[in-house]
This record gives sequence, structure tokens and C-alpha cells, in this order.
Amino acid sequence: MPENFRDIIKYAADKISKRGVDEFEVYAISSKENQIEVYQQDIESLSFSESSGIGIRIINNCSVGYAYTSFLEKHQILDCIDRAVANAQATNSEEFNTLPQSDDYLYPAKQGEQKLSFDNNFFNYTMNDKALAAKKLEYATKARDKRIIGISNSSYQDSEAEIILINSNGFFDSYKKSWCYLYVNAISRSGEDTSTGDYFGYGKHLGEIDIENIAGNAAQKSVSVLGGKKIKSRKADLLLHPLVGAQFLSLIAGALAADSIQKRKSLFRGKLSEKLFSLDIDIYDDGVMPSGLASSPFDGEGVYKGKTAVFEKGVLKTYLYNTYTARKDGTKSTGNASRSSYRSVPSVGINNFYIKPGKSSFEKILSSMDEGFYVLDIIGLHSGANPVSGDISVGAKGIWVEKGILSYPVKEVTIATDFLSLLKSIKEVGDNLSFMPLNGFMGSPALLIDKVMISGT
Repeated sequence: MPENFRDIIKYAADKISKRGVDEFEVYAISSKENQIEVYQQDIESLSFSESSGIGIRIINNCSVGYAYTSFLEKHQILDCIDRAVANAQATNSEEFNTLPQSDDYLYPAKQGEQKLSFDNNFFNYTMNDKALAAKKLEYATKARDKRIIGISNSSYQDSEAEIILINSNGFFDSYKKSWCYLYVNAISRSGEDTSTGDYFGYGKHLGEIDIENIAGNAAQKSVSVLGGKKIKSRKADLLLHPLVGAQFLSLIAGALAADSIQKRKSLFRGKLSEKLFSLDIDIYDDGVMPSGLASSPFDGEGVYKGKTAVFEKGVLKTYLYNTYTARKDGTKSTGNASRSSYRSVPSVGINNFYIKPGKSSFEKILSSMDEGFYVLDIIGLHSGANPVSGDISVGAKGIWVEKGILSYPVKEVTIATDFLSLLKSIKEVGDNLSFMPLNGFMGSPALLIDKVMISGT
């Protein structure tokens, strides 16, 4: 990271302040990333990238101008400012185009947030340690079962970054972020049948990742559906693996973003204060969850984050807002302004979004099923789900359940339902909350769904 990164940002802010614009913001990111892929215990690819840049947002007469640059010499920053000011003269004026002020914050600033997103232990691991971890994962996964004939992907990724934001309303703050990720995909075979299964682990540093746990789960997912049968179409209970539940939850989260509501692109429009679940289910978007990969002290436009109750006892309590959408609805921002880099303006995004776990163990829920389908994996979720109509049609594989016992593998079936019916049909929530990175950080326990249409032969 540039040693004078903060000075560069202060320089940009000082120069903009003399341009006579109504409001301005400088958003800066400096990051380093590593990626390693291993194949048959050799390093197939290894890459390192480093980037720094600033995005300048100008608001003048309620018109927004934006420009960014990764070239940080003074004359290049001045050119970027000129472009942002010129862009503000060319865009339409809208009264809700303003930067956040302190009285817009739903949550107050808190102390000690650096621990949310960064761990100094990140630096304790060399590139050799990281490559060795990917090799160990490949070896451990293949060793789990003789039916595993190969590993198509064993990889490691990490990132460390510093985010700094300054604006004309007096906000000037920063935080650091670190994360790393191990992934493996196992190929298994029995007779003429071949199957795959993947799994992953994550943390703020390599020491937080359990390699054996990833290997065991990937191997089990791969071999457990070998010899899968087709079944006749029918209605049956579904038991969703927590990571399958998290994928369905990501669809719900996206449809709760206020911009989707305001653009009439969500079936949740007009449903505030309605009870949409049969059970008293609580769902949170927690921007400051200590273990959350999407945690940080403030969002992509400098609004401090908190824990937002989106559903309480099954009732929809709020949508998710950035400053623009909040002002449009006459409310406060929930700290959900999201930016993937300095190249983009804030949109509405998801933090750590999860269903509060219940009290029932997986074994207890399974034993309560007379007949049903334990869904281990789904295929084509985003292409098979319509957030406006709510229709869902996705491929699935897993294990058929008879009288509380996992009986035989099932492949090539389609689950057909719709969002609101799915919410109403949840009849049991497990205690085994698991998270996955998916347009935010999504978390779900195992979910038992009542009588869903399964299309087979």
C-alpha cells in the first residue's frame, strides 16, 4: 500500500473543497491479493496482485458526478476531480442525491471495530504456508474415500485491504480488512456413475480454517450421491442442508434491498409489517458480527453499521437501505451501502444476513420425517428464480429419507415452488447455523419445508 495513501486522499479532498461544489466524497481502497491453485500436489498457478485507487463523488445542485483513478500522481488526481465535476453538470438533478449526515445514521459509531474485519495473524503465514494448505486439502480430501478418483480444484485465495473515506460533511474514517478462503471439489466414481462434491472454509487468517473439516464435507458430498436414482414426481417434505438454505436465503436478501422495492422489482413490495413466515422466525442483517466476513465499522458511503432485525417473529420489519433509498422512503439508512471497489458508486448490498438458529438438532429433525428429500446441492438457482414473480424452479440432488433414515441417493430432480409459499412452509429450523460468501455473507441452519413439488420422471 502506498506509504502516503492517507496524504493522497487528504490532498484530493483539499483540492475538491476549493471547487465550490455542494458536497463531495473521496473513497479509497488499497489492496493486495493472492491466489493459488494446486493440481496433483503441484502448484498449477500462483498469482499476486496489488492495486490502489480513489473514487470521487461530487454532488452539485442535487446532480451526481463520479470519476475514479488508479493513477495517484497529483496531476492525475486533479484531472479526476475535473472529470467528476464535469459529470455532475451532465446528470439529472434529484432531491434525494445527498451525502449522509450524522443525523441520518440509524446506528451510532462504536469503538474497537477494527477487530471486526482484520486480524494481525494474517501476516504470520508465508506464501509457502498457503500453497502447502491447498496441497494438504487436496491430499486429505482424496484420502477420505477410495471412490474419490480425483480433485478438479483445490485452491487458496486471500486479500488484505485498507478502506478510507472522507466527505464534506466531516466524516473521515478508515478500517482494514483481511480474509482468506480454501476450496476443494472432489470427483468420485462407482461403476459407471460419476459425481462431484465441493466445500470450503474461510477466516480472517489461515489459522482459522479447518482443512480436515473441508476435506470431510467435500468427500461426503461427492460420494453420498453416487448411484443416485430418479424418482417419480410427487409432493414431499424437503430438508435443506444449511448451505442450500443459505443459497435460498440469498434470493430473499436481494429482494429486500430498498432499490429493488422502489423499482417495483421485488415481490416484497408493500409487505412491511406482514407476517410472511408461519413460524416466529427472526432474520438479521448484522454488519458488525464479530465472525462475519462482511463485517466492517461503516458502509460504502460512511454510515456506521449495526445489527438490523429484518424479520422478527416472522414479520417483515424493514427493507435494507443506503442513504439515497432511505431518503426516498423518508427513513434512515440501515448501513447497507455497498461498493465492490473504488470504481463504483454506492448501491444497496447485503452484510452478514442470517436466519437465527432454532433448538432442534439435525438428527432430531431428520428423525421426525416420515418421507422426504434431504437436499445436498441445488443447480441453477439464480437462473431458475424470479424475484419479481417469486417463482422458483431449480435442479437438485441429495438423499431420499424414509421413516427418519437417509435411504438412497437421488439425482436429476427439479424443485418447483415460489418464494412466499417457501417462507410459509418452513416448519422446523435447525440449530446448525452455517455461513457462505454469496453476494454478502449468508447464513442458515438446516430447514424443514412442508410438502414441496419435486419433479422427477
